[in-house]
Amino acid sequence: MLYIFSPKRILILFFFYLLAFSLAAQNYVQDQYLLVDQLNRSNHWADSIFSTMNEDEKISQLFMIAAYSNKNKKETERIAALVDKYQIGGIIFFHGEPGKQAELSNWYQSLSKVPMWLGMDAENGLGMRLKQTISYPRQLMLGAVQDNELIYRLGKQIGKECKRLGVHVNFAPVMDVNNNPANPVINSRSFGEDRYNVANKSYAFANGMQSAGIIAVGKHFPGHGDTDTDSHVDLPILNHNRARLDSIELYPFKKVIAQGLGGVMISHLNVPALDSEQKVATLSQPIVSDLLKDELGFKGLVFTDALNMKGVRKYYDKGKVDVKALKAGNDVLLFTEDVEISLKEIKAAIEKGELSWDEVNEKCKKILKAKYWLGLHNYKPVNTERLWSGLNTQEGFILRRQLAEQSITLLKNDRNLLPLKRLDTLRVASIAMGASIRNRYQEYLGRYTNIDFYQVEKDATKEHFDILKEKLDKYNLLIVSMHDTDQRPSRNFGITEQTVQLLSEISANKKVIFDLFGNPYALDKYQNLNDLDAILISYQDSREAQMASAQIVFGGLAAKGKLPVTINDDFPVGTGVETTHNRLGYSLPEQVGLSTLKLNVIDSIAEDAIKKKATPGCQILIARSGKVVFNKSYGHHTYAKKRPVRNPDIYDLASLTKITATLPALMQMTDEGWIDVDANIGKYYSKAKESNKDSLILRKILAHEARLLSWKPFHWEAVDSASFKDKLFSRRYSRRYSLKLDRNLYIDRNYKFKKGVLSKVKSDTYPIEVAKNLYINKNYKDTIVQGILDSDYREKNGYKYSDLGFILMGEMIQERSGEPVDSYVNRHFYRQLGAGTLGYHPKKRFSMNRIVPTQNDKFFRRQWIKGYVHDPTSAMLGGVAGHAGMFGNASDLAKLAQMYLQKGEYGSEMYIGSETMQEFTSRAYPEGENRRGIGFDKPFLDPTDENGPTSNLASLSSYGHTGFTGTMIWIDPDYDLVYIFLSNRICPDESNAKLMEMDVRTKIQECIYKAVRPEITPARHFSDLLVSPLDERIFN
Repeated sequence: MLYIFSPKRILILFFFYLLAFSLAAQNYVQDQYLLVDQLNRSNHWADSIFSTMNEDEKISQLFMIAAYSNKNKKETERIAALVDKYQIGGIIFFHGEPGKQAELSNWYQSLSKVPMWLGMDAENGLGMRLKQTISYPRQLMLGAVQDNELIYRLGKQIGKECKRLGVHVNFAPVMDVNNNPANPVINSRSFGEDRYNVANKSYAFANGMQSAGIIAVGKHFPGHGDTDTDSHVDLPILNHNRARLDSIELYPFKKVIAQGLGGVMISHLNVPALDSEQKVATLSQPIVSDLLKDELGFKGLVFTDALNMKGVRKYYDKGKVDVKALKAGNDVLLFTEDVEISLKEIKAAIEKGELSWDEVNEKCKKILKAKYWLGLHNYKPVNTERLWSGLNTQEGFILRRQLAEQSITLLKNDRNLLPLKRLDTLRVASIAMGASIRNRYQEYLGRYTNIDFYQVEKDATKEHFDILKEKLDKYNLLIVSMHDTDQRPSRNFGITEQTVQLLSEISANKKVIFDLFGNPYALDKYQNLNDLDAILISYQDSREAQMASAQIVFGGLAAKGKLPVTINDDFPVGTGVETTHNRLGYSLPEQVGLSTLKLNVIDSIAEDAIKKKATPGCQILIARSGKVVFNKSYGHHTYAKKRPVRNPDIYDLASLTKITATLPALMQMTDEGWIDVDANIGKYYSKAKESNKDSLILRKILAHEARLLSWKPFHWEAVDSASFKDKLFSRRYSRRYSLKLDRNLYIDRNYKFKKGVLSKVKSDTYPIEVAKNLYINKNYKDTIVQGILDSDYREKNGYKYSDLGFILMGEMIQERSGEPVDSYVNRHFYRQLGAGTLGYHPKKRFSMNRIVPTQNDKFFRRQWIKGYVHDPTSAMLGGVAGHAGMFGNASDLAKLAQMYLQKGEYGSEMYIGSETMQEFTSRAYPEGENRRGIGFDKPFLDPTDENGPTSNLASLSSYGHTGFTGTMIWIDPDYDLVYIFLSNRICPDESNAKLMEMDVRTKIQECIYKAVRPEITPARHFSDLLVSPLDERIFN
């Protein structure tokens, strides 16, 4: 039905929209106003405490003195003595360690009759001051984030961490609009230069903190963003007229104060337009009382900036500065240098009539009411047990990662270079300037494709640069990243002339991506920016920023950040190119709706399997929603435990070859019309046409329903029957049958292979290497293929797993495409996917140290098999076959699996048509009992049957495969899941069946499904209230 919206209907809808908006706004700001309301109404607890205080104690409530948790005993005892003697109102903690701060907090509180409020400068988290706690991104980096819900969550998270440590007041957020790139003290502490962005983020951050029960103190009123002097050193001058101040500096304060901000800190600034007589804003009645309190209607707590700073102390003596601050209208005296002198000066001022007891009493009661709101009327000491875990929570680390991911800003992207495409055409070098070793950024870049890595230290010589430039000639793409920078303009942001020159020179004739892990203002220090093909601003050289930025380069993450400041005319505030997420990224389980706690059970399953010798080691990978969230290696290459398994190590994939080599080739050829799975094999493979296999339908072969034998022991058939008596094998051990092949299977020790089959010397006749110093006759491949074509059919119809059909598929692919299957899939898939370890013949491509051994082959090759395919038939075929021969690691397998999950698309390239993917991964014969897809395995149709290849929690739409060496890939579209398990369970011999007996692979898979939790969409409490240039009426 087509709905016609009349003017009347539009008015009705608009009315309900406004009603819903007002209710949402009311729900959101309710908690905000509780604090301000509390400060301006009577409070029985505050009145009763106040009535017990003497005059000195009332004045002392106005003091917040400085304390440290990394000072010596003498200093901590000095603070304790001050608390005990003067009963001061609060303490602001600076540098130290959380455990020690908690102990000191409890000690100092025990000396105070009225619980003190404790404050900190934790603008970007407790880590700003304390070791072993979380540091979140600086505010300028947060200014690039477009989702202010994350800023609200950050404020709340920091509030929770403060509360856990016994901190009640956080002197944050910084609400200064930083529009001066040379600002020496605010700069990257600001959300940026856009007043709306600063207001919105200040509001979200402050509200988040206060929702956690912590007083947020916005600073530095009336605005410190456009100054060129550090107020710690001298008094800055803000020389703008009132109209400009109203428009820029005061704007965020007006908007956030109107929404219930609990505290405001006054800065040490000279603002002639607001007070022509008093130099320091902190001591200015026109600024503190007339403007902030009266004109802007601020009813919260007014804090001075630290009174020991030279911006104020340079002009006023101890004690006298406290008096002037109180006269100006401040409630709390922060960092009073000498309590005794200040107390005397304040009392003297009262006696002189410069101050009144009414003013002091009002401020004291206001502070007591704030303490009531903070819960200090029910004070409890900080619980020091499990303090570290309480401050370093999973929620905090996830949030820190999310903020980094959302902030990275792509400023320039010529010809849509990012995310990178056609990886097979690229020769990439990563140059990390300011780094001495391969860093996290380079490690994550290397997860996507083959890259050569270089590091250039800051003090590198010209000779070093010249050598590097020569080495870079062979690459057609350079990723240059700048590390170990400095946030301060006074130190040139940590940028050296040498690195500027190097970037300028190499970008003149090379394709260059430049990634700045530092203050965005630093970009203006570089020359010839137009020569750069892509520019990323990653803001800070943190672990999270490095991981996120590398992913954005390749499409593991989408670029979403917007520049919070203007760099130059080419890159104004708000610049930011958005990109897509089109390759696997790397996240934490909770980011994709999985539970880390439940996934941790996998560790114990894997370790138990290794302990019980089900396998020497393994790799396990889990990806969900396009994000790898679990990628671990366990155990060792062998039971000798000489080499631990690592994520880059390479395993024999065994029958995973069927779905990682043969099937992708067949599916792509189906798309191109080269084959039809419902046609007979003889149509595409000439040798089959001349045999009794001519009429076999491809679908039946791939679904293992072609009545083919399961396998043929071609390596046994190569044994010379004259070399043994009666029979080759025995079920019992004896002197004659002393070589064990499998459980209850022994071979005559006198056996020999037929002449003309194998040779220990490579030659024209024996060119094919099947193991170290062992070569096979060049014609034996034909013997194997013909043996399959001549083999009998099984008598029974129906499903029966067979390798033989897939061997024929490999041969058919070669004939049809004109190239061997290994060459075909490498060219069409692996290189483009960036899956460098996937492929045949790993020893030709990688160090043997990375390749995990399989079996100690005592029969066929009589040696340890490492770097050669385990499967004997594949080995006799030259190591390349349609059923076995593939090697790889879990990380690269995940790329192929994700391409399958995304219906044939990966990295913005279409490898296989979605309809083809759907057909091959669905049951080939849905009307029958065969569970198989076209080549892919599927779950048992009866979920209660425990003998299937998967956990019974896997959906019926899922698909994958397992391998004889102890491998598994499973893909579940219903859960958006990829699960990979690789092992060498047949080491040292293939008779070891413990991996299957213990059900290791499916137990791990079951853990994954049990870890899936309902997605939680955070309630958006405040988004409709945020200021935008187009909708200021919300606040008016």
